[in-house]
Amino acid sequence: MTTTGIILLSIAAVIVIALSAAFIILKIRARRFRPTEDKAAAQEALNRDLSEAGFAYDRRGDIFYSLMDCWQREMGYCQLYDEGSSLFNMVMHCEPVRFSYAGKRWMIELWKGQYGITTGAEVGIYNTDQDDIRTERFTGPFYDCAQDSERLPLSFVLRKNGRVLFKRKALHWWLTGFRLGEFSTPDSLTMDVRIRFPDHGMRDAFLEGLLELGYGSREYAVHGDTVTVHYTKPHSVQPLSHGSLQEAAVQQVNKSNCALYMHATAKYKDTLDKLEYIKALVPELYEFCMHSLYARGFYEGFEWLLDLIHKHNQDPKPIPPAPHPPRPCQPKPCQPKPCPSKPCRPDPCGSSSCHSHRPERSCRPDSCSSGCCSSRRADLCCHARRANRLCCGNCEDCPYRRTSGRTNASAARFSSCCFPCSSGIHRSGGSCQHMSLSCPGPGRCAADSRSDGGSSGGQADYCRTDREGRR
Repeated sequence: MTTTGIILLSIAAVIVIALSAAFIILKIRARRFRPTEDKAAAQEALNRDLSEAGFAYDRRGDIFYSLMDCWQREMGYCQLYDEGSSLFNMVMHCEPVRFSYAGKRWMIELWKGQYGITTGAEVGIYNTDQDDIRTERFTGPFYDCAQDSERLPLSFVLRKNGRVLFKRKALHWWLTGFRLGEFSTPDSLTMDVRIRFPDHGMRDAFLEGLLELGYGSREYAVHGDTVTVHYTKPHSVQPLSHGSLQEAAVQQVNKSNCALYMHATAKYKDTLDKLEYIKALVPELYEFCMHSLYARGFYEGFEWLLDLIHKHNQDPKPIPPAPHPPRPCQPKPCQPKPCPSKPCRPDPCGSSSCHSHRPERSCRPDSCSSGCCSSRRADLCCHARRANRLCCGNCEDCPYRRTSGRTNASAARFSSCCFPCSSGIHRSGGSCQHMSLSCPGPGRCAADSRSDGGSSGGQADYCRTDREGRR
């Protein structure tokens, strides 16, 4: 036998001995292993191991889920995460619904698919008030995870070929659920998502985003401020790796890992027992399971982008130019204007003063040009009014007052009627009204009066006819 043959034979012997030793050790560990009977304590121990990964386990639903304040909340979201997901054994359907609300750009994204050795689904809420990132390697918006005040009541039901896998419900910004050891293709999964919005405005903005993606009336429902989305196939553009040979290879690896996990833990039905058994026999495989969901290595591949985001947010923003000073308000034509201070016009009654002119009062625009505010009150100038208008002065001072030739009741009656010689004016309610609108003239008024000095019939017949002679 040659030297080379001896060396190869020695290496093969060492490998066989190592495998045999490992097999013997596993057998010994398997025989000595006993699952923890206190399942609450076992779940608490598992959650301690999962907390560093940002997840927890719910034994009642047999699912893994993301914590409220997990470290992934600091990572935000951008489209590159979906594009690079297949590099970390995640093959899923992505449905980002984008809309604008309350001065921010929002995105609520739905996911369903295979996450390593788990089948799962997600609903994430993100928003931003920053400009898009524009670099050679990435151009587009980078979203922050929703704050506590921006969380929404979320729920979903995940089905595989019509069979319910699990349900999730919580007030959250990232509602997730994952079933360990379950292998699925994204096409075999359906997801009914329910989102309750704080008001009609946000609800309608989200619905507008759904319609822009192409959702039909049978794919969503609205009840008040709650929207239910029946998510079967994505309407948005999927990552470039979708349907590629790379994705097919990743799915084959995922399928093999799921089969290996189920075969190695076939003697146990409870997930807590399975994981505890793997941890006792192969700690390395246990660690792999603990970090198969959005591991830190996933985000480490985007450190360059995260550094760019932080730098972009810290850069001082340009100061916008100062706005132009507001223009002075111009009064509308229909609004009343204060009367300007002008000298009084000559009094047609002979008075040289305008004792009742009050420039501090306001009046209609059509009365400001006369030099006096005529608001039809007795204390304002009205001497310039024509005789066929209402006299707003006191008839005792009226220049057209006529009382001669009348005595007693007749004189008392006509002392309240003032008119020029050519037409009659009748005093009514404290003012003298031109009688040409209701009486043919002073002659008729005089004729209608009775000589008996104010009988009731004469009083009733006084000035009761109009121009056509109707009484």
